Amino acid sequence: MKSFLTISITLFFFSSCDKPVYVEPQMVYTDLENKTVGFNESFSIDVNKDGEPDVRLHTLFDGDPISKQDKRKYLVSSKINCLFPINAGENAPLLSKGDVVPLGNFSGYTWYGIAKIELAQKVVGVTGDPFWEGLWKYSNHNYLPIQMKKDNKRFNGWVELSFDMDAEKVILHRAAISKLPESQVIAGI
Repeated sequence: MKSFLTISITLFFFSSCDKPVYVEPQMVYTDLENKTVGFNESFSIDVNKDGEPDVRLHTLFDGDPISKQDKRKYLVSSKINCLFPINAGENAPLLSKGDVVPLGNFSGYTWYGIAKIELAQKVVGVTGDPFWEGLWKYSNHNYLPIQMKKDNKRFNGWVELSFDMDAEKVILHRAAISKLPESQVIAGI
């Protein structure tokens, strides 16, 4: 009788815990060793380690004779099977460690392949001091969400990066992609 009571209490306890438990999927990590990408440089990342680059950091010089300004743009672009969430302003969300990279769309963002995002730009004019623009100009170990497609399945991940305005460089820390398809992941974990 004592055993029956113990088993009954144990079953009741576990059956009353109906909260779903989130289990972080196993990730494939790439240590980018704090690689820097300065102006007139580029660097590609093979996030899913299939031998093909998925994400590319690069720069672009944009001279504007009408406004008498030159712009040094720091960009990130993706291949066809690598998607970025992009909003109407053509920006990607800047995530912090612990933020969720959802499987579906972020609020106000849609996943796009063959995408290009401007992280930041330095504006130098004929008059006035140079200044910086862009969502990522103050980033410090923030996360760019990515999604890879393979065999009609989605794999979520992220690229951890910082921006150094003084040195005029993007710093690449790590990248990760889930081994488990069709699941959300946590940035930085």
